[in-house]
Amino acid sequence: MFISEFANKRFGVPLLVSLMLVACASAPKKPSAPTGTSGKVGKSKLTQASAPTYRVKAGETLYSIALRFDKDYKELAKINNLDEKFTIYADQQLRLDTADVETPAPSTIAATKPVTVPSKPLVAKPLKDPKEQVASTSTPKKPSETVVKNTPSVGSNVQATAKGGSLTWGWPVTGQLLKQFSSEGVGSKGIDIAGKRGDSVKASADGVVVYAGEGLVGYGKLIILRHNDEYITAYAHNDRLIAGEGQRVKLGQNIAELGSTGTDRDKLHFEIRYKGKPIDPITILPN
Repeated sequence: MFISEFANKRFGVPLLVSLMLVACASAPKKPSAPTGTSGKVGKSKLTQASAPTYRVKAGETLYSIALRFDKDYKELAKINNLDEKFTIYADQQLRLDTADVETPAPSTIAATKPVTVPSKPLVAKPLKDPKEQVASTSTPKKPSETVVKNTPSVGSNVQATAKGGSLTWGWPVTGQLLKQFSSEGVGSKGIDIAGKRGDSVKASADGVVVYAGEGLVGYGKLIILRHNDEYITAYAHNDRLIAGEGQRVKLGQNIAELGSTGTDRDKLHFEIRYKGKPIDPITILPN
């Protein structure tokens, strides 16, 4: 009190204000509260990446969708809890994989320890199902993506049969082999056989028509036959479809007329699928 009165009389108000500012500046600051309720750094959460899905288009069947994505139709039916008739509807969302995949968030990835990569990667050889390919004593030919030249006609005796699993097989058409099977992703998932517009396309084994339409891009007018729980066949680029969905057909029965829909020339594109995966028809069909 005495100092304040003395300073006020001696030096005036400016000195008093200066003393007060110095006192405020020297006062210790209160520590700021930690963010969050606990003040601890939380663990990074895992983000979920949804399994791939596909929206059904009008006219599609489970079999045509399985063919499009190289899937086993039975597995798709199980994943999507479909009824025994595999009924699907337009605009329905179908799951294409078994489960959602958990992927670490970016912060978790950054915190993981580095993994040592071998200088020379190890390549695992794929295991082959004995049913997928017929044993052959000759050396297999390298897959080709170009037109096969100077080859004899195939399927000259379409009624000749060979055994593939529990089925009896025959050639769908007679003609020159234009394109061989390739398992390398790029290339053909079946074989191409030349022919003339209107030639008969025959069922390569007993079965039932599970798709007849032109909803798959690149296949033109297409017929898909289901032969048993393991094998289906596809016949593409037809000019006219004779057999209809749900119809049972026999080996050698006419199911379509050869054409050029969805392609640049008259030919049949023919595929055999075993448990959803394309295999080389040459190894199944009779010599």
